[in-house]
Amino acid sequence: MVKKKQSARGKRYSSTERVNILSFVEQYNAKNGRGGAAAASRKYGISQLTIGNWLKAAGAPSPKRKKSSVDINKTLARLGQLHKAMDKAETELNELRKEYAVLKSAL
Repeated sequence: MVKKKQSARGKRYSSTERVNILSFVEQYNAKNGRGGAAAASRKYGISQLTIGNWLKAAGAPSPKRKKSSVDINKTLARLGQLHKAMDKAETELNELRKEYAVLKSAL
């Protein structure tokens, strides 16, 4: 049994295949905003890194993330307030549970 030596390089794609895949990526991004490379990776079985390299070589702009309208400082301050309120409520609940247990055991 003779084993075939595997090539040190991966699969090569023709220009037509690349154009078709990059076209799919562009159409997907136009419809959904982003995620075309991941969708193409799943559909065609090609790594996202390879598709990303093709996009860079083609000079395609990368899809932009939506900017968040959330003020991070306000959000963090509110999270801190909520954490303190929850801590206070948990402490009060534990005290009520202790009192409940004492009264229940007295029955």
